[in-house]
Amino acid sequence: MADAKAQAAGGSTLEIVAKSALLVIGLWALANALWLARDVFFITFFALLVASFLSIFVEPLYRRGISRAVTAPLIVFGLFALLVLFFLLAWPSLRAQFVMIQQQLPPAIDALQEWIDRQLIGIMDTMGATDTEIEHELRTRMTSELGGLVGGTLPLLNTAIGAVTGLALVIVSGMFIAISPRTYMRGLIVLIPKSHRRRAGEVLPEAGAAMVQWMKGTAVGMVIIGVLTTIGLAAIGVPAPLALGIIAGLLEFIPYIGPALSFIPAVVVALALSPEKALYVIGLYLVIQGVESNLIIPLLMKRMVKLPPALTLLFQTMMATLFGFLGLLLAVPILASVKVLVEEFYVEAVADRQ
Repeated sequence: MADAKAQAAGGSTLEIVAKSALLVIGLWALANALWLARDVFFITFFALLVASFLSIFVEPLYRRGISRAVTAPLIVFGLFALLVLFFLLAWPSLRAQFVMIQQQLPPAIDALQEWIDRQLIGIMDTMGATDTEIEHELRTRMTSELGGLVGGTLPLLNTAIGAVTGLALVIVSGMFIAISPRTYMRGLIVLIPKSHRRRAGEVLPEAGAAMVQWMKGTAVGMVIIGVLTTIGLAAIGVPAPLALGIIAGLLEFIPYIGPALSFIPAVVVALALSPEKALYVIGLYLVIQGVESNLIIPLLMKRMVKLPPALTLLFQTMMATLFGFLGLLLAVPILASVKVLVEEFYVEAVADRQ
């Protein structure tokens, strides 16, 4: 009797070990498959962002009886034409401004790096390393980290041809998704087990609506910050205000980190004139960020997904480490989508019932 119980217990233990091993192998295989398909994932998510942006214009026209198949391509071509017209009109001035920034940034960065080198050399003298060794190590690590952040780990998108192809795929795919969003939604729901399809049919449209609202609020915020920055820098008398305003508006897409990055070139350009100009620029950016935090964001966030700042920063860091600059770009919209799905699928459906 005791031998039978021992054999049954041994068999049960082996079964648990086998199932656990299969689960680990399955998760490992899934993680590797996702890593190999990361280019496709990023292109798909960028296409969803494009579709969300187009929906801002397409849906109001669709509710008035105009077909999505007509409005979506027209809006794409219209926005492209406006962009081309803007650069044709502003390019001579913009080109001169970007050349000025390009010329002034390297000397300032070199001066900052030399200062950091001097401080670290003073601290590390007691460790026995020579100045040349320390400087070489610092430059190697800084170059490696910066290259990893900007380049990322996306093989397809790291080449010029791959980037152009990816951009074309993103725009065309986003346009088709905006033309027929329900078709792609139904196709996604079919992949979900039958027992969860009804709930998925309720949650996925909510996640899509949250993405559209996030895109709408982000686009408005980018325009406001870009305009305020351009006007403020021009009023102070800082060179290249339009170029710096465009940089600030584009980097506003990346919460928390983007505004800090846009602050650097403006201060560098102002420092080339005088320390007083740099102080004015610092004050201007503090005022703009104060207006953004206390007025713009609260107004835009009424219908947007609210994300905890600490969680957002940690997720941005993780995505930047894994996927470089493109990962940093997509970190917040991915986190917003995941937050909606977790709240709807788990918190409301499971956790709140316990």
